[in-house]
Amino acid sequence: MVHEPDRPQQYPWWDSYDPLDGPALQLIEELKTAGTIGHCGLAGTTVTEMTGLIQSDRFDVVLTAFNYNVLFREATDTVFPAALEHDMGIVMGSAFGQGFLTRRADAEVQAKPLWLAETRRQQLLAYYDLLDQAGMPAYELCLRFLLSNPAVSTVPIGCKTVEHLEASVATAEKGPLSADMLTRIDQIAAMMPLRPWGEPMILPFGKNYVGPGIANMGAAVQVGKLELESN
Repeated sequence: MVHEPDRPQQYPWWDSYDPLDGPALQLIEELKTAGTIGHCGLAGTTVTEMTGLIQSDRFDVVLTAFNYNVLFREATDTVFPAALEHDMGIVMGSAFGQGFLTRRADAEVQAKPLWLAETRRQQLLAYYDLLDQAGMPAYELCLRFLLSNPAVSTVPIGCKTVEHLEASVATAEKGPLSADMLTRIDQIAAMMPLRPWGEPMILPFGKNYVGPGIANMGAAVQVGKLELESN
C-alpha cells in the first residue's frame, strides 16, 4: 500500500503522471515479478488527486480516509465510481474521524469556536441528537454505517485494547443499519455536502486551534509570499 500518493510535496513517489511512473511503482513491479507480493494499493486523503491515480489502472485496492463517513461524503463523487470501474477493493480509513465522530463535544459545539462553520455546527448538533435518539454508541453507528455500503470492502479499525477489538467485532456482527436510520444519516450529511475551505479533516475539538495557516500553502505561490520580478 502506497501511503499519501496524492501528496507529492510530502512524498515524491512519482516521476511522471502520464503515464504514471516513479520509484514506488518500480519497486512494486519488482516485488510482483519476484513473487513477494501479489497485489498493491493506494492510501490517501484527497479526492481529485486520488481519483486520477485510481484511473491509472495500476492498482488493486484503494484506501480513502476522511472522505466517507457519517458526515463526510466527498469520496462518493469520483473515488468510489473510479474504483468500482477498475474493479478495485475499497478500504475505509478513519471510520471514526480520528475520534471527533465518537468523542462528543456538545458544549464546545454549542459555544461555536471561531473556526467552526455555522452549518457544520448545526450538522453536529443534529448528529448528536440522532445518537441520543438511536440509543447506540457513536462507534457502533459509524462502523455499521460504513458496513451498510456494499461498495466498501473492509474497514480497518485501529484497536488499542482487546476490549476495542471485541466491541468492533460485536458491532460488525449486528450488520447494516436499518433503511430508516441510513436515510436519517444521509439527511444530516446533506446539510453540508462539501467541507468549507480550510476546515481541518480532523475537527480539532479540545485543541488550541483558531484557524488555518498560510493561504495557498504547498502551491506554486503562497498568498503573501509573492516575490516580484526585478526590472
